[in-house]
Amino acid sequence: MKIANFLFFNALIISSGIACATADLAPNLSYSKVEQKIKSNDKNSFIFFRERDEGNTSYFFDYFGGYPSIVHDNDSLDSYSTYLVIEKTQGGFEADCLYSDRKSGSNGLMAKDGRCGLGLKFKNKTTVTGEEGDTVIKNIINASNKINISYFLNGKVKYLPIMIFQNKEEYAYQLYKSKEDLENGQYKIISCKNDSSDCDVYDNNTWVVVTNSPDPVVNFSILNKSDKDSSFDKATPSSTMMKKSLNKPFEVKSLKANLQSPLGVKLKSYLVKGDKVTLLRVSDNIKCSIRYINQRNDILDGYISCADLNLFN
Repeated sequence: MKIANFLFFNALIISSGIACATADLAPNLSYSKVEQKIKSNDKNSFIFFRERDEGNTSYFFDYFGGYPSIVHDNDSLDSYSTYLVIEKTQGGFEADCLYSDRKSGSNGLMAKDGRCGLGLKFKNKTTVTGEEGDTVIKNIINASNKINISYFLNGKVKYLPIMIFQNKEEYAYQLYKSKEDLENGQYKIISCKNDSSDCDVYDNNTWVVVTNSPDPVVNFSILNKSDKDSSFDKATPSSTMMKKSLNKPFEVKSLKANLQSPLGVKLKSYLVKGDKVTLLRVSDNIKCSIRYINQRNDILDGYISCADLNLFN
């Protein structure tokens, strides 16, 4: 794809919890409600954090997959729980990964994902509020809410594929095969290598974890819970299927498809045949709003002629 005048913002996807946190994090940090501190075993290293309940939203300390985390539960229009993993570093603390389990109030789309490479640093004996990860989840929610699924609900397309990751070697997408699956929160995560005819299929308990820096990498993890403990482990695909037997992502079918302004004026930027996209909105079956994720895992939103797209109907 060539990009000249195309709305651009960094992709909002996550990296594997395995890549983010190491197994020795959990024993090193604990929380004192009395002192309102997240502190290490040496007792000289801590950050202040006050748990609070504000009605529809609350912030508290807990462990996510065994890793010490600040949890943000939100039960407003967009419902989500986020887990900002806290690590002890030399001279302070760091939060590099944010995990979210969410449901959009606008379109009902659900996801379990993670963003790593955040690099949030906190000096020793300073205060954190728990809101440090809120900008990340708000951007994720806003991007998800742009997907107007009316074209799926009214039968213009037979299934709903949502691109969630791409680099030079592979791509991944979320798949709702029917309206009933959307209503019941049932979806698949499909991961495909560019040089393979097969794809791995994961169920909706899988967390998609993406690290964008220095190079975009995706991992698939599962949160295993027991009575007292939990662990964040590598997920095993529920099946492996041939690409040709799967519901494919929507893609460009024209050799060259110019992007358009909101008023329909052609731009110099264009997509090429085979570029995979997410359909955001359909206007009068003529102009389609789409999202493209390039091989740097950057998100690009824009308009294209619907006639240039293969929706596999």
